[in-house]
Amino acid sequence: MNAIGFVLLCLITFALAGWLTWRHYVNARELLQSWADANGYKILHATRPLFMPWSMYFGTSKYQVVYHVAVYDASLKRIRSAWVRLGTYWTGSMDGDAITVQWEHEA
Repeated sequence: MNAIGFVLLCLITFALAGWLTWRHYVNARELLQSWADANGYKILHATRPLFMPWSMYFGTSKYQVVYHVAVYDASLKRIRSAWVRLGTYWTGSMDGDAITVQWEHEA
């Protein structure tokens, strides 16, 4: 393989890796929005923090995306905050049915 072919192969590999990473987070954001819509919540604030609760930390893989959200719950007419883990342990956010929610400040 000549140098131009090698450079082209490297560029294609990096472009594909970048696209897959971008698609992973787009899927996660869409999954978060569909969860909110299905439950009648309006997302006020959603961040991906560096640290998460210990109860979620050990069961979360690098393929899953965790958000800390503040939502307006129209049925209760109040703002609630939660930790939302999207995806399964192995497929991550590519699986649209796996969502784990841990509400804060609720018994």
